[in-house]
Amino acid sequence: MMARRCPECYAELPDDVVWVCPVCRYTLRTPAAAKAGLAFMIVGLFLLGAYVYGPDRLPLRSGVLPTDLANLTIANFVLMVLGAFGLGILLVAAAALKIRGEQARLAAA
Repeated sequence: MMARRCPECYAELPDDVVWVCPVCRYTLRTPAAAKAGLAFMIVGLFLLGAYVYGPDRLPLRSGVLPTDLANLTIANFVLMVLGAFGLGILLVAAAALKIRGEQARLAAA
């Protein structure tokens, strides 16, 4: 088996290290929650652009969606934008706390 090395400081990594290098504190992997959070923020940007364009101008009432659902979507478009950004921020913060906790655990060891 080949020893894993930190890409930053080239120190050999123990098998139990997943997120952070114990020598230089380099983040080895980005948690999936952070990637999902960034995806939600990008969706939020697209929704914000659609909101600026005008949700009533979007072809939601073209027959693709049921009329009640289209009207509900248009009426609550602001909540969709804020929800996408909020969920993205929450997921990125959770991933950052996970990495920070790993760094604190390594500093205490």
